[in-house]
Amino acid sequence: MSLTLQVLVTGLAAGGVYGLIAVGHSLVYRLTGVVHLAFGDFVGLGIFTTLFVAAGTGPVTQQSAAGPRFLLALLVGVAVCAAACVWTYVLAIEPYVSRGSTIGWVAAVVAIAFAIRAVLSAVFSRSSYVFPDALPFRRLGDAGLVRLGGASLQVRAFFVIAFALALAAAATWILRRTRWGLGLQAIASDTVGAQVVGIPVERSVAAAFALVGGLAALAAIVAAPSGPVDVDTGAVLGIKGLVAAVAVRFGSPQRAMLAGLALGVIESGIANADIGGFELGPSYREVVPLALVLLLVALRPQLEAVEERE
Repeated sequence: MSLTLQVLVTGLAAGGVYGLIAVGHSLVYRLTGVVHLAFGDFVGLGIFTTLFVAAGTGPVTQQSAAGPRFLLALLVGVAVCAAACVWTYVLAIEPYVSRGSTIGWVAAVVAIAFAIRAVLSAVFSRSSYVFPDALPFRRLGDAGLVRLGGASLQVRAFFVIAFALALAAAATWILRRTRWGLGLQAIASDTVGAQVVGIPVERSVAAAFALVGGLAALAAIVAAPSGPVDVDTGAVLGIKGLVAAVAVRFGSPQRAMLAGLALGVIESGIANADIGGFELGPSYREVVPLALVLLLVALRPQLEAVEERE
């Protein structure tokens, strides 16, 4: 029971971040037909921008998270990620998409991803960094831990789960209840028709890129104190979010979020579960879920063909 609870809470905390990134991937794809290969690197840019403003490139202390400076760092990190997403759409995606050049936007986005990682590697030379924790979770429970059902759980994990779900709910509400969100749905359904009725397509899509970039970066920054981060952290998060989005065919925000949560729980189970004395361990948690999704994608056309024949 205690191990099951540990796996579930830890997995949902990680999966909340995957889910928000999956929501971003799904929305971008539905609006533009583009798989945003640099999305995770933008999230990493937001994380390390926040770290740079809060503590520079030197050793990180808890004082780095104290006071208004960290709030400023958080706002700057989210803003940089959102702005980078917008400019990537304006300069590297939309021009090629409008000309129907798939190779063009793929090459441009991949080049941007490598450029971001190269800059981060040059500025942040340490192998990993411990992100400062701005919220006093260490004062709660037993130094930030609570015992529930025989398991020792981080209070922060519950906060990350709730925060990610709240952001996903906010994004869903924006898309379903606001005029701008309804405009985005119209663009995703019929871009030409949306232009005919006067919806500013390019401006709306650029704003959507800013929204998904900002929300994903915010969730990742909030979750970052849970463990060390390095320059590849953002890229890994981006891949996992993409896996979740692909698993639900770049579907609705709710489905993308659920897929991210499920991926997090599966990873946690692989890393911790012991079934009949057989334990895969943490080294397999990155590989097995990706392999399962690739298998699902490969088999799906065959399954659909069988269903059609029946």
